Amino acid sequence: MRVTVRTVALVKTLLGRGEIDVSLPAGATLDGLFACLGEIGGERLAPYVAVPQNANDHLPLRVIVNGQDIATLNGRRTVLNDGDEVLVFMPLAGG
Repeated sequence: MRVTVRTVALVKTLLGRGEIDVSLPAGATLDGLFACLGEIGGERLAPYVAVPQNANDHLPLRVIVNGQDIATLNGRRTVLNDGDEVLVFMPLAGG
């Protein structure tokens, strides 16, 4: 299956592009997508997409699948489908 990943800001810089189509096996989860992005982005991006040691921890990224935040889905275990659009970005803080 193919999934379109869009990135902005720091993630775009680390990945080296703002959009990429990724081929994944049927039934792949976001964890599988992050592993693939870690390979594509190399050592610069890998720490941001690495699976946390503790299952309850979360990635330092915001991830939106087809317009829905993964916090309202099944987190990193969200199953992806062919044609899904995934937005990945680093949240900004400030004031």
